[in-house]
Amino acid sequence: MQGDWLLRTLFSFGYSSNSKIGDSYIMDKKPLYVGQKCFNLDREGSLSKRLKKLSTYKPIAGYWLDLKLFPTSRVAVSVDVCTLKDDQVTLHHTKLFAAPNHLTPDPWIDNSVYVIDSLWAVWNIFVLENDKVNPGSRVFDIPEAAEFQKTPGRVNVSLRFADQQHALLADGAGRIFLLATGDRKQKVQWKVLFKEQVLKENTAFAVVDAASYINSNKQEMVDCLLVSVEEPKEESQKGKHLTIITWITFSKAGADEKWSVNRTRRLEGPRPYNHVSLERGGGAVTVASNCPFTMTADSVKEVTLPAGGSGDWEMVGREPQQPLYTWSQTTEDISIQLTLPVDTFKPDVYVTLGTDEVDIGIKNSVTLLQGPLHDRIDVSTGTWKVTEQKLEISFMKEQEEMWETLVVGDTRGEMTMDEATITAIHDRLKHLTSEKWNPDPECDQTNKPYNTQQLEACDAFDDEECIYLTRVDGETHQISHQANISYNLLFNVSLDPNKPAALCLRHDVDGLLWQPEAVANLKGGAPSSECPWRHVGTLDAFGYVQASKTQRRFSTCAPDLSMAAIADCSRHVYLYRQRAPISSPLRNRRTSQDVSSVAKQHVVLLDPPDAILGLHVSNDRVFVATPSRVYAVKVAHDA
Repeated sequence: MQGDWLLRTLFSFGYSSNSKIGDSYIMDKKPLYVGQKCFNLDREGSLSKRLKKLSTYKPIAGYWLDLKLFPTSRVAVSVDVCTLKDDQVTLHHTKLFAAPNHLTPDPWIDNSVYVIDSLWAVWNIFVLENDKVNPGSRVFDIPEAAEFQKTPGRVNVSLRFADQQHALLADGAGRIFLLATGDRKQKVQWKVLFKEQVLKENTAFAVVDAASYINSNKQEMVDCLLVSVEEPKEESQKGKHLTIITWITFSKAGADEKWSVNRTRRLEGPRPYNHVSLERGGGAVTVASNCPFTMTADSVKEVTLPAGGSGDWEMVGREPQQPLYTWSQTTEDISIQLTLPVDTFKPDVYVTLGTDEVDIGIKNSVTLLQGPLHDRIDVSTGTWKVTEQKLEISFMKEQEEMWETLVVGDTRGEMTMDEATITAIHDRLKHLTSEKWNPDPECDQTNKPYNTQQLEACDAFDDEECIYLTRVDGETHQISHQANISYNLLFNVSLDPNKPAALCLRHDVDGLLWQPEAVANLKGGAPSSECPWRHVGTLDAFGYVQASKTQRRFSTCAPDLSMAAIADCSRHVYLYRQRAPISSPLRNRRTSQDVSSVAKQHVVLLDPPDAILGLHVSNDRVFVATPSRVYAVKVAHDA
């Protein structure tokens, strides 16, 4: 493991501007949980062969400011806004509840958004077939609104769509509603399928994601994620808070097929998250955060907390736990070493090797190691021996390559490396390193690695603010995949209604869109080692642009990536169109090539200059919510 980490860490220092679609990027840190799947997402990293190449990419020269005015429609609506109380001014409450997006788009219907008014009525604002904006359709009224609006410590109402027929609504006062929306294109009234206070009494929460699927028993399931803030019960932890993610699964039960809570899982984190989403199919939760989120409870199966306790990246002040087994490797073979119980002899041991699995244990007693191997092996080369309570197994690999793990999903072992292997790795990489430090590159112009004058405040790295992207498996309760994305998360956006929200990460000056994908389970139930995040697009220079907007409140982009938008706290919305056609062709004087499209920047000024409460961008429109109205700005593709 040490050598593999060294290789990937050296790769992570190199980068190139003008990132291309389909390139891989390393976001690596030394593995924090032994045996979990860690990923580097750097363009020179080892995942290049696994990520799909999408298309040839040509970088833009810059954004042209276009002063053209776009047609704008206005719909009057008094948006419900709940402000935090004096006892909610913690980092957790502020980050999670202070500035929510009050516009909820319908991922399955273009140019359709929802907003909750001050009377707790849900309004649908959409574009008609004649290209005009509907003044609003009232599709649902939250029951007992007058009573629950007075609940102390409530937060804003939140709404998420699970599929084309169902929605989840949290009233912010402790109730969750599972709603049957019917065909939302027909604008029918929504019906309540389930209504209950699913968390502890007086616990305010918001719904942040929802998804439906059919399980292996052909049963319809609906998952949702609820976020809340709690104060620990321990006296020593008074004054501190935890962010709680509650993963609830609904299903139909009984002869009347009423919806009820089928399963509840709970994740805790010492700091608020930056992103959270459900894996479609109900397999896992993806969390981006500064500190790890640990699954602490499951209503169906017992949760075993990892060594080190909840909320620790590393075990500090404790003796490290001894591994159950050790293993070593070359490109050709594998060797496994286990310590046997006292008074155990060779006839008591069994070793079963398959082409892609292993089963080792004590006859009629315990299983020591069992599960799918990282790759295929040559079974005919397998040997094993017992020497003084030491069991050693060796076999040859089918393909000459280094393995990242021995048994997929097993975290009880430790890979060791001999001195000769470590020396060989250092010899191969020594041309990439130097024995001399260069603390002041400005003084040594002959050995200048970069121009320090080009660094900006947004380029400063603070290890405490480093963000880790993790996949928490819903069955094993453990982190199965992890990547270090530094502090470069720009925003989240839904690109595909049948997939979780994509993450936009800054790389150099660009914004890269990464789409979480479902991870298949291998034989034995362990998750696959394939990378669960796929690069699907690039927003040119968007990382650089967003860093300059100090008053920004929301950032997002269109599902087809044709434009991105940044909304200030009030009045201004900035649009960045990636490839806008031009009326007359231009010629690049340096390359002598004809230019048929350019990247444009547009500025939308709201009148009157109200506070901006919500933002959504479709492929041809920008929706903006203020306290008293919703704007729909039409952006023509030929503009």
